[in-house]
Amino acid sequence: MRRLLFVAVAILFAWMQGMAQQAITVTGKVTDEKGASIAGATITEKGSRNATSTNADGTWSLQVRPKTKLIISYVGYESIETEARSGLTISLTPDVKSLSDVVVTGVGVATNRKKVPIDVASVSSKDFAPSATANVQQALDGQVAGAYIQQTSGTPGASYNITLRGINSLDGTNPLIMVDGVEMENLNNIDPSVVDHIEVVKGAAGGMLYGAQGANGVIQIFTKKGTLNGKMTINFNSKASIDNILTGKHPLLSTHHHYVTDNNNNLLDASGNPVVKDATGLWSDPQVPIATAPANAFVTNDKTYNLPIYDHLNQGFRQALTFTNSVSLTGGSPTSDYAITASQLTQQDVMSNAFSRTNFAVNLGLHPFKGFTFRTITHGIAGYENLINGNRFNMLTAYNFIDFTWKDSTGHYPFKTNNSSNQFNTLSENQWHHQNKQTLQIFEDLDFNYKFPRFFELDVKYGLDYNGDEGTNYYLNQTANLQYIKFNTYWGPSGNGALMDSTTRYFNQNGLYSGFFRTDWQKDFHSNLPVTTTTEFAYDYRKYQVRQFYAIGIGLPNYPPPTISGATTKQAGDYYQESITYGFLVNQTIDWGNLFGISGGVRSDYGSAFGAAYKAATFPRGTVYFRPSELMTAQQGWLKDWKVRAAYGAAGIQPNPYDRQITLNSPTLGNGVALALQSQNTNDSLKLATNYELEVGTDATITPFEGEWLPRLVFSGSYWHRKSKDIYQNAQVAPSTGYATRLDNLSTIVSHGVDISLDASVYNGRNISWDLSARWGYSRAIVTKVANGQSIVDFAFAVKQGQPLGLFYVQTPLHSITQVGPDGKTPLIPVANQGKYSLTSTGVVVLNSDNYVQYTPSSDLSIIGHAYPDFTSSLTNRFTFFRKLSLSFQFDWVYGNSIYNVTRQWLYRPTGGTGGQGGESRDLDQKLTIQGQTGSFVNYYNSLYNVGLPVSPFIENGSYIRLRDLSIGYDLSRYVAGSKAIKRLTITASGRNLLTFTKYSGLDPENTGAFDENGNDLSRSRTGAFSGVDYYGTPNLRSYQFSLNVGF
Repeated sequence: MRRLLFVAVAILFAWMQGMAQQAITVTGKVTDEKGASIAGATITEKGSRNATSTNADGTWSLQVRPKTKLIISYVGYESIETEARSGLTISLTPDVKSLSDVVVTGVGVATNRKKVPIDVASVSSKDFAPSATANVQQALDGQVAGAYIQQTSGTPGASYNITLRGINSLDGTNPLIMVDGVEMENLNNIDPSVVDHIEVVKGAAGGMLYGAQGANGVIQIFTKKGTLNGKMTINFNSKASIDNILTGKHPLLSTHHHYVTDNNNNLLDASGNPVVKDATGLWSDPQVPIATAPANAFVTNDKTYNLPIYDHLNQGFRQALTFTNSVSLTGGSPTSDYAITASQLTQQDVMSNAFSRTNFAVNLGLHPFKGFTFRTITHGIAGYENLINGNRFNMLTAYNFIDFTWKDSTGHYPFKTNNSSNQFNTLSENQWHHQNKQTLQIFEDLDFNYKFPRFFELDVKYGLDYNGDEGTNYYLNQTANLQYIKFNTYWGPSGNGALMDSTTRYFNQNGLYSGFFRTDWQKDFHSNLPVTTTTEFAYDYRKYQVRQFYAIGIGLPNYPPPTISGATTKQAGDYYQESITYGFLVNQTIDWGNLFGISGGVRSDYGSAFGAAYKAATFPRGTVYFRPSELMTAQQGWLKDWKVRAAYGAAGIQPNPYDRQITLNSPTLGNGVALALQSQNTNDSLKLATNYELEVGTDATITPFEGEWLPRLVFSGSYWHRKSKDIYQNAQVAPSTGYATRLDNLSTIVSHGVDISLDASVYNGRNISWDLSARWGYSRAIVTKVANGQSIVDFAFAVKQGQPLGLFYVQTPLHSITQVGPDGKTPLIPVANQGKYSLTSTGVVVLNSDNYVQYTPSSDLSIIGHAYPDFTSSLTNRFTFFRKLSLSFQFDWVYGNSIYNVTRQWLYRPTGGTGGQGGESRDLDQKLTIQGQTGSFVNYYNSLYNVGLPVSPFIENGSYIRLRDLSIGYDLSRYVAGSKAIKRLTITASGRNLLTFTKYSGLDPENTGAFDENGNDLSRSRTGAFSGVDYYGTPNLRSYQFSLNVGF
């Protein structure tokens, strides 16, 4: 036996030696049609698995058999087959014969785009704006038609509002997020450096494959992979950014006043003494003329200060710095491929402190034998931030003669800046409030795939998304502070200090088990019919768990270290939540060559949160496509590809995990704990809200001219119509039930829209190229059914049957003295009293005695605008000069939305005296005419405030055009051509949010959310309100960036 084994080994060694002697080494370089190097192109020995990929400079080397054929390919370019020889320089040309990239999302299996029957947007990482530094949402902004990606705040780590094809529920808009085939909870944590490309399915027609999670659309991220037989390539990127807040077109605040002064123009307090600052930094309040006194009806806001005045935005916000660094390694062997990426983001906050995130990702593929692939993708993400509350309310509402940077004798900023204010100096918080949070996310994706020699393919994916948060919230003992001693003021729940520690654990598991049965009638059955079929069977399981523990100690000793055990009052608690969803999918696809294809399928889902936990929600789907270009290309050479398509499908939106189960509150009762019903009655029979969508579209590639101008145009357009049924609504119930509302499936929303994409090679010359991309998406959603036809109103938002979603429903000023009420005949001002009123030059009615503006009654509200845009669009231009210098810029256009400017309304509030507010809008400097007199009349403007109730004067045009990205790059690779280590060297300078064109008067028209007049979040109130209110947020940032990219 040993001899036999020895002989076998010897024969194998001799055979391998002979093969080695027969093999030859071929080398070459791959470029595009302009001569620029292509990195990552694949060179394959025909008829084998022997392959490699090009380096960063486009070069490659491969050992092959003599006289063999090589196939050179790259996504988006036509493949070339050539004889193997050294010194090959291959120039690839764009593939204009078809839309040839492969799509996975929304179709279930990798499918050539020319056969995809739905609208799937695909964004390559090469097309990310250079200024997109922090996250994937920035990279997607403006890249997808019909996608509205709103950055609501300039605070590091802030979330985004992502809306695909408009609003289709009262609960939320965020789509399902997937990474390499499995669900991921937090898109914010993905670093753009690990992304290869992103696919976006915008509606239920494609989202049906994802069942109860797919109605809001799907965003799937595909991370970078290595290449079989690929040499190791190393890429390093470093970027620095200088960030400042956007400050709008005009100052927000007036630099004049109307307070009582003496002959020396000194501001006087209520006692007639000049206003002063005491030793703690507290100012006395200036006296205001009595507004109701007839003599003061025409007081004007035109006095100048004899005190220094300060720009509080400049004092409160600082210039911040952001640094990002990443390094990636990719390559492979004959049986494996790998991609390893590490990145670090450090981002200062423009208000105080900082945010950091460290990412480490490994994508490893093993191919031990033909047909089988095992892939493991691991993301480790560690975050740290010590951000504090830091709102800008006090920055704008404080008297502008107060210096926020002043410190008392102990080196501290004052808490309160004036006597009657209940707001604190923003700068002082950081001295007394320390907050930090450490996060750890581990995302593991395991994929086992086996393709049988014929017919069958099995695929098993399992994803585990773990998120852990450790947070500390610490208020120092403030009993030694001067203002605490004198006025008993302090930050936090107690002047004696407080400490809260919290721990939160999230687990999200997703298992997807799929089987595919494929036939090719020509190859498998020797038929003349060019028919191919794919049958998919899948089981999808998702489980979500969250557990939180917290402990609070109030009243800390004034010596370190602070501990909860040392606090005088202690409290602890926990929270747990769990939900499970699972479903079955069957989908059948039939294609007739490349000419046309149809598919049909059904998915049934079960979930703990709907259908009484045992009733299935079932979603149908059907698609069809037809490619006339297969029949016309020979006669119409300029028509390279044309496809028409239609799809119909349904998908769901889940309620909250316990919306169908009775849950109790646990208030304190004496020394014990009681149980009490919540105000909302849950519903055991709650059904899954379902969207039904029809989508019709076309995709075309044409080559209008053969010369340098317009050699290629790619167009994609879709019309969609959607009906959202069984929408969750909180309906009022009789008080005798013990509840205020009951949750049920009561509303219906019908929406429609158009998505259009255009990519053009405008000019392609020898030394200059110009590429253009345009995206445009229109949507409109109408609420066709509300419970009992009764409107839902919360602050300024309303849901009204037969009206668009996102309405502002408010009181309006009277515009005529004889104006009548809703009945169309009763005067709002009695005829006998109409002589006491006048019409101003601004067209509103005021009471003559005090010049107060008159509003309609609170029962007579009007629709004034809506929060959501009619359309969103973007235009991107990219230029290349002499293959070295690149220039690109992107404009975003958001049109048709309104913004309720609560910030501006607060600045109309009466100032001075006992009101405590000092900041006032610059609008108070504008003159108007009342009863024949002209001036900036204070009573008129103060009365518009209307004690904070929602009114129309503060609803503004929120449309804007923004220069989202401007970038200039230069390729320095030729200067390192002699280096064996460095293959590529580029530098880039870019800017983000550099210009904004808008009629909006606030700081940033993108910085909006769903808030009431006191800043309470309304996004969970089921009124369809998710944005549209400007309430003292942190504006987005204008950034200037510089980056260096090195390829080894």
